[in-house]
Amino acid sequence: MKICHIINSLSGGGAETHLLSLVKAQKSEGHEVHVISIGPDKKNMGSLYTEFSKIVNKIHRLKAPRLFNPISYKILYNIHKEFKFDVVHSHQPRSDAMYYMLRYFISFKTLWVVSIHGKYDTYLEDKTILNFLRKLLMPFLTYIWKKSDHIICISDEVGNWLLGNSKDIKFTVINYWIDLPPLNSSEKNISKVTLGFMGRLNENKGIEDLLEVFTELENTDLELLIGGVGKKAYIEKIKIKYGLYGYSNIKFLDYINDKEEFFKKIHLFVFPSHSEGLGLVLLEAMSNSKLCLTRNVPPMNQILNEEVGFIFNSQDDFKNQLNLAVEMIRNDHNEIDKKLSNQYNLLNTKYSKNKLFEKIERIYINGQL
Repeated sequence: MKICHIINSLSGGGAETHLLSLVKAQKSEGHEVHVISIGPDKKNMGSLYTEFSKIVNKIHRLKAPRLFNPISYKILYNIHKEFKFDVVHSHQPRSDAMYYMLRYFISFKTLWVVSIHGKYDTYLEDKTILNFLRKLLMPFLTYIWKKSDHIICISDEVGNWLLGNSKDIKFTVINYWIDLPPLNSSEKNISKVTLGFMGRLNENKGIEDLLEVFTELENTDLELLIGGVGKKAYIEKIKIKYGLYGYSNIKFLDYINDKEEFFKKIHLFVFPSHSEGLGLVLLEAMSNSKLCLTRNVPPMNQILNEEVGFIFNSQDDFKNQLNLAVEMIRNDHNEIDKKLSNQYNLLNTKYSKNKLFEKIERIYINGQL
């Protein structure tokens, strides 16, 4: 089968990371796989270009990645005409819109699958005119998604969000999957407990809630590693707000290229995000045998519960749960190992590659599950 994925860029975000896992699985099944990246990679988020280039048959870059630039559509059409794909699978709104526009003017019999990777209009960081206009685009996006042959949502939460925008839209929920390494037992004899956060640095991710709680903790034998990028003005603002200059036990690490190495350095992964499509990084932390603490909102509370980690309801509860987790890391390794074992079983049952990849394969072959 000839498969073409279209995506905004090959930066190291959640959608791109999932696509990398997907194309690995597709190549292992003997498919011919191409990836079209319609825009440049974000300089501050790393790039998965090298990883993709080792796997797929070919990476195509559009030299004029503008939604209304005719040259973009000519390049896209020429690629499509040359390789005669059986399936085109688009990811992220700009890619969805570009492929829809191409199909609108040129009729293709190719199966078109759309993956919706998040609640797109809820992630806008600034209350600007541009973001206001983006919200107005939601009716257009739901219209073009309905023109595809099949829609995949990455979680129930994204599916519910989509239904809130269009009650009659049909889709299939297929979660991201995680490659599970062997389960590791908890570390013993810890002198300094290291907390870790990884994600985009903005208000939605709850980074200020984390900094507020951490700077109020009386325990000094703690360290916080913050991995991620954001707008320089925002990062400067929160550093001043929480008096972080000269705070030796809080470290900003920028974008994390080696996630496994990051997880080896921490004992507790803290993910206080207010809203997510799925929260892939939470699954990644769990798969690396890390105790996790997250906010009691979907979809995080559909992944994590008290049997497998820690979950908080309010800012005061955040502080309490963080103290409980740190105390457990220091003194109750049997309970930690129990939680980690429950984590592993949950991931193996609900987020295993075999079951989820099979669903995508059936859509490609039959046009539906």
